[in-house]
Amino acid sequence: SSVQALPHERLIGWRISAPSGHAFDGSFPAPHHGIAIQRSVLDALLLNEAKTAGAEVRCGERVGDLLWSHGSVRGVRLGAGRAAEEINARLVVGADGLRSVVVRRLGHLRRAPRLKKLALTAHMSGPVDPRERGELHILANGCIGAAGVGDGLTNVTVVVNAESVGSAIAGARDAYFDALVARHDRFGGWQREDEVLATGPFDWPVHSAVSDGAMLVGDAAGYFDPFTGQGVYRALKGAALAAEHAHRALEQGSTSARALAGYDRAHRSAFNPGARLQRAIEAVVSREVLIEIASRGLGFAPSLADALVAVTADLRPVRSLLDPRLLGRLKSNGRH
Repeated sequence: SSVQALPHERLIGWRISAPSGHAFDGSFPAPHHGIAIQRSVLDALLLNEAKTAGAEVRCGERVGDLLWSHGSVRGVRLGAGRAAEEINARLVVGADGLRSVVVRRLGHLRRAPRLKKLALTAHMSGPVDPRERGELHILANGCIGAAGVGDGLTNVTVVVNAESVGSAIAGARDAYFDALVARHDRFGGWQREDEVLATGPFDWPVHSAVSDGAMLVGDAAGYFDPFTGQGVYRALKGAALAAEHAHRALEQGSTSARALAGYDRAHRSAFNPGARLQRAIEAVVSREVLIEIASRGLGFAPSLADALVAVTADLRPVRSLLDPRLLGRLKSNGRH
């Protein structure tokens, strides 16, 4: 109710367009609908909720290193040099994003990114889709996602391959964003209302989400591709799992990796199937021929389009795509 009281737009699903312009719709299963909201507004609400719950919030601080005792994490060091401050903790939760200091100090980073995508995001003003759908426009070299977020603003995100266009973006991301969006017919005449924010690459896998005295949450616990837009869900779902297992470990008096192993298992169970689906989707959308075939096929199979959107919206498990009833409807569509 707190979120719904904030400026937002209601979404009933997504409209996805292939490079040729051929599009299909996928809807969320009733009675569910999505809420598109400005990230800064949502973050402010979550921060206030944390304060209300008793958290001490310190803004503008940067973790420079972990503190250790007998091979176990025992806190963090803020800053560096003479100004450094040490904070002891029974359990450190690394929720510090894609380039997590906690992950690197733990030695949990499995490898450097192979999929090197960058996301450029800004708010724009222009006509929102009256059908209450988010939009995903797949390009030959990336995609543009758009969703109204209230107050007459639309969140527009451009995702591109850093290896092919990284040099063009360096030092000129606003101009690159403006030029790419303006070339698309859907956004002709739209006005950018703030600066372009950049993030990525996203493909930072980790060995484990736990260590002696520490656990990882959100992007720090590993991500892959922003195409399906599941980052916020993964962060909130992962935080709920972490809170449950951290509370149990602290109550039992041990924050060893063994005591926290249940969180690692729960994290893998919750997110690994979706990560495999993300890889399958990336294999299709990165090949123009395949995305054209897929978009036309999904256009003729709305039940499958709805099922896929339900899964990527985390409203249905990945295994639901193999539901015999869904496969039966697809066979029936094929005969017609």
